[in-house]
Amino acid sequence: MSETIDNPTVEEYNEKETIVSGEQVEQEIQENEQVSQSFQISIKTPAEIGTINIQVQPTDTLIDIQSFLYETSETCLYSSYEFRLDGKQIPEYSELSSIEGLVEGSTLEMVPIDYNERSAKLHVKRLRDIMNTGLTEFANMNNPSLFSSFSFPEKSNILTEEQQLEEQKQKFEQQQQQQQQQTEDKEEKETIATEQQQNKKNKHHHHNKKGNKKNSGGDESLNNENNEEKLTPQQKERKQKMTEIKGIDKPMLSNYYPESPIAPVQCVKSMIYSGWSPVPGYRKLFGDLFYLDITLLEGTTICVTASTQGFFINQSSNATFNPSVSQKATINHSLHQLLTQVSRLFRRGLNQILANIGRNHPFDMLPGVLPVHNWVASSKTNRYDINKGTDTFVSVQDVELRGNPRDWNEEIQAPKELPKSTVQERIIRDRAISKVNSEFVECAIRGAQVIVDKAILPINPAENQRSHMFLYNNIFFSYALDTRDSFTDCGGDDAARTSANNDLKGIRLYNLADIEGLYTLGTAIVDYKGQRIIAQSLIPGILTTEKTSKIYYGSMDTPTNEEEEEEQQQQQQQQKEDGENKNNNTKSIKADPEFHSRLLQAASLLHLSESKVISEDNNQEVSVCTSFESKGIIGIDGRRYILDLIKATPRDPNYTETKDQLAVLRPEAIATYSEYFKVTWLTQKRQQKLKEKEERQKKEGIDPPTATARDEDVQLTDEDLAQSPVVSFNPNLFSKVKLGGTPEEQQKDIEDLKAIGAFLKGILIPRLIEDLMLFNVAPVDGQTLTQVMHVRGINMRYLGYIAKNESANVPFIQDLLFNEMVSRAAKHCFNRLLRSTNASDMAHSISHFLNCFLGTETGSVSADEKSKKAKQIKSSAINELTQGKLWSEIAQLVSSKFDFEIPTHSVPMESRLIVLRCICLKMGIQILAKDYNFTTDAPFSPEDIVDLFPIVKHVNPRSTDGLDLLEAGKTFFNQRKYELATELLGEALAIYHQVHGPIHPDAGACFTHLAMLAYQNEQYDLAIEYQKNALVITEKTAGLDHHETVQSYTTLAVFCQRSGRYNESIGYMKHVLYLTDLLGGEYNPERASIYTAIAAILEDTERFDLALEFLKQTLKHQEFLFTPDHLMCSTTYHKMAIVCARATNFDDSIIHQKKSTDILEKELGEAHPRTKESLEFYNGLSQTAHQIKLFKQHQALKAEQDELARLQKEKVDQIKKSQPRVSSMPPSLENGSVSELLNYINGKPKKSQSKKSKSTNTTTTTTTTATTSKSKITMAKNPNPTTKATTSKSSTTASSAATNKSSTTTTKINSSAADSSAPKPNKKSSKN
Repeated sequence: MSETIDNPTVEEYNEKETIVSGEQVEQEIQENEQVSQSFQISIKTPAEIGTINIQVQPTDTLIDIQSFLYETSETCLYSSYEFRLDGKQIPEYSELSSIEGLVEGSTLEMVPIDYNERSAKLHVKRLRDIMNTGLTEFANMNNPSLFSSFSFPEKSNILTEEQQLEEQKQKFEQQQQQQQQQTEDKEEKETIATEQQQNKKNKHHHHNKKGNKKNSGGDESLNNENNEEKLTPQQKERKQKMTEIKGIDKPMLSNYYPESPIAPVQCVKSMIYSGWSPVPGYRKLFGDLFYLDITLLEGTTICVTASTQGFFINQSSNATFNPSVSQKATINHSLHQLLTQVSRLFRRGLNQILANIGRNHPFDMLPGVLPVHNWVASSKTNRYDINKGTDTFVSVQDVELRGNPRDWNEEIQAPKELPKSTVQERIIRDRAISKVNSEFVECAIRGAQVIVDKAILPINPAENQRSHMFLYNNIFFSYALDTRDSFTDCGGDDAARTSANNDLKGIRLYNLADIEGLYTLGTAIVDYKGQRIIAQSLIPGILTTEKTSKIYYGSMDTPTNEEEEEEQQQQQQQQKEDGENKNNNTKSIKADPEFHSRLLQAASLLHLSESKVISEDNNQEVSVCTSFESKGIIGIDGRRYILDLIKATPRDPNYTETKDQLAVLRPEAIATYSEYFKVTWLTQKRQQKLKEKEERQKKEGIDPPTATARDEDVQLTDEDLAQSPVVSFNPNLFSKVKLGGTPEEQQKDIEDLKAIGAFLKGILIPRLIEDLMLFNVAPVDGQTLTQVMHVRGINMRYLGYIAKNESANVPFIQDLLFNEMVSRAAKHCFNRLLRSTNASDMAHSISHFLNCFLGTETGSVSADEKSKKAKQIKSSAINELTQGKLWSEIAQLVSSKFDFEIPTHSVPMESRLIVLRCICLKMGIQILAKDYNFTTDAPFSPEDIVDLFPIVKHVNPRSTDGLDLLEAGKTFFNQRKYELATELLGEALAIYHQVHGPIHPDAGACFTHLAMLAYQNEQYDLAIEYQKNALVITEKTAGLDHHETVQSYTTLAVFCQRSGRYNESIGYMKHVLYLTDLLGGEYNPERASIYTAIAAILEDTERFDLALEFLKQTLKHQEFLFTPDHLMCSTTYHKMAIVCARATNFDDSIIHQKKSTDILEKELGEAHPRTKESLEFYNGLSQTAHQIKLFKQHQALKAEQDELARLQKEKVDQIKKSQPRVSSMPPSLENGSVSELLNYINGKPKKSQSKKSKSTNTTTTTTTTATTSKSKITMAKNPNPTTKATTSKSSTTASSAATNKSSTTTTKINSSAADSSAPKPNKKSSKN
């Protein structure tokens, strides 16, 4: 029997396909070397700046270089100039590859050119914007980044091998220089006396020079000390505040924004357009453009003339007009140069602002493709600036209509017709598409706000307000409402909002298919103040020509001209007489052959089958390959447009009811199922061939080969691969249209569609739940949960199905699903409330809704207070809304949309801040950063609502070449092919920079993976720089507190820790800890890893107690999320053991390691390598602890002996001091005569005194002996009652020995004293 062959997974198959596509793109790039080969050129700026070297691509244009210089602090104030190469002018739209003579190392010169009124006003506006950055909280208030507020850069203390070799080389060179310097100093000392003073100065100079060279070497600790000394007190205080971690404190929303480290800087008091403007005609002949009144900080006011040559001060005042040049300053091409000459305070303030900008990250000043508005505002400030009022007054809403409006449709469609055969051509094409899309979306946002605020008139004012349509800057706007009763059976206006969203998704798919000759409209959806506005580009002639209104493909619901209207009325009348089609919803379906052939190409890519439907007007079958609702129109420009792509993918077979008409499958699910189906078929084909081969060998009598050889021998041919079936689905199943074809064909289509429904519920969702349970994916909020589900092809309507699954019955997952379902239902209730709210009651409406949604009914607000508050509100809908009514609507919506019954009618207290952030992001609400008390009835007040921003959805074009290279680079990175991965990711980054610019999510992803590659190659400084770029991009494109932003901060902190930048790492991790604890939920799985990372940094900085505290919190979360016996807990116990061991707390270390080992033995078994390693470490700890214990006992014994000796010595000294003083001569001679003294000296004592001396000697000896015996008895006792029992025996022995030794010493001393007072005895008596 043949062995079963495991089916390859979809991921493995996709990985192979990614590698192939990546290699194909790489080959194309190698064929066209101009795309990826960058080179360096120089830019010669004005004289005071010098020359700047920049790295460029051949496909860059001079406009790209101007944009770079516009955002560089050194050149940001220069705006009117042209580039010249070797004295020749270059057109500003020229590509660098087309400039003759421009090669590596060439120098482009910035040459000032004359101003016109537009360029001069832009120059003034630029200077005003730069000066305003000194008065604002962040460098870019429209799209800020907080990175600079948490960054305190340091130098790396851990060097790589290359850096160590370089450091040794520098030290060797320094030593040689020092030796040479010492030789020179020695020679200087030998000079003549007249030059000694000068020599001392030279010596002092060389000594300082020598010290500077030494400091510039590799001694990082010395550098850090020097840097520490150079810090100002304010910088030291900021550094200490950033790097200080006291423990795990409760985060406060009021601390969301850090304090700005930079004080406000003002350059001028005011800069306004003068009342002498506009320029009189006779002054225009002299080149005057306009006049400015500038009040300097010194208090003087000057009138400045903007002319074609530059700026100069005139002699005008408020009373008189004198445009002649003043003598105060000369004419200057730039305004800031002029003001620098006349105001010292302006020069100082501007230099400080530019220095502050230069200290920030280079990406801080760069705008994103579209700004991302944050849900929290630091304060409600409105700075007085007369220029803002002037700009607002000039910029009326219809300013674009005064001139020639842009033809958006032509700008959107023309780039699609550009050639795309090579990578360079595709880059140019993608860049044009991306640029026009971002400009279209920006204009659409402005138009939607104007329409909702009712600032412009509709083009059909006579019709119902719900049916109003608008034309703003040549963009067509309409409300996403069910004005034609098309969605009465499936939700009405809510279904109309969903259909608009589905239509945008369909446009994305057809743009991705990119079929030549098939066009889609530029589309954006803007949600603002409860209204959904659809913005679309106009089909040429759609509003003026009847021909363009004719439908060539798809269904025609309403007549489009008089003939069709008359014909349809006759058909309806005939049907009414026959009693047929009483609802008059006749579907006339057409299929133009040219349209059909092009749509077939798109259908093959989207896995849609060609199906037959019945056209009800003539009861004939029509073959279509899209949903019958889609429409094909030919414009007067000859292009074929496909519209109404609300069902670009098939219906979801798990939701086939009438109310679920708009429930369609996600394209990711279709693609995954198609690959799964293909891999399964290929596996079965291979097994079939293997079985046939075995049977053939068995008949021939050949021994069967081994399993490995058998598998390698059986290979599928190209013919087999070509025969693999292609999965396709009928897009018209479960719809209102009548299907054609045979019943068998219809049944087969239904079975195919139900198969993917079973695949969705049977494989995709269980895999998702499994990954959630194993924490392979860990969504922490609604944003990340939505992203995880959509990538896997699972719609959000399956939230209730997942929540009811028994496998997902984990508190963290249940809370996450509950919060997202409740937030999505609350959004619909919120939109209804805002649509019925007056403009003057918006703040009251928002705050009241948030109070009902997240407040707590305590009954503390009296009825009189409620009545008084209700009188201030004009909108009745606000007063009618109560907490009970709101939660009843939410529960009903959750039940109908997600088929789930919520267990409680309130958000859990610990999740209310998370849900608040979620609803604010969904609705565009911005609230004040303060601490809200959710235990009260009204935690929010109208003053807490700062702003309401529009939420926009658009096509979001992406570079396919860059995406292929990025995915291939990821694949090779996972395969540890780092060199190839680095090359592919670098090429992808170059493409993204050319197509989208640096501030784009895909560019951020490239920087992230390049940082990981540099980290793996131990290039830590390079990894940190890449990661900083990725972090700023993520903050600007995803948000200040997005999960990806938190991950970027965490990765950067790990890189800094590895390179020895501990203070910088702690600063980043402190911000990560704040965001995680603030918005991550009580038992967010990310918390454990973040706590562990912080503990590792604290361990490296030898703050062991605090590190142990964070590890204990990690263990607490892991025990809650998993079980106390989980392997994750074992790892944490092991880390705790290491921290305790480093803190020399071996008792606790042994306890933690014992717990870790027990868990491993229980889960993995005693024979597992991890268990053995853990047990070995445990034994090592025990042995080390035992040795340290013995060493401590030895130290204690030695200390005790030393103490006993010290006490004995003190007693001996006391005894010596207590004895009477003994004279060196006999008492009888103390008062004797001189002759007696001489006889004593000559050794002639008196005979009569010998007996007396003998008796005295005997007495002294007896006294000494008695004293010694008493001393023995006293010292034999235990002098230290607190001595341990383990050392009593040895201490007693030591005490006795010390006492005997001391007694002997004392006896000798006393005997000597006694002998000295007596005559010398003879040898016999001494012996006795």
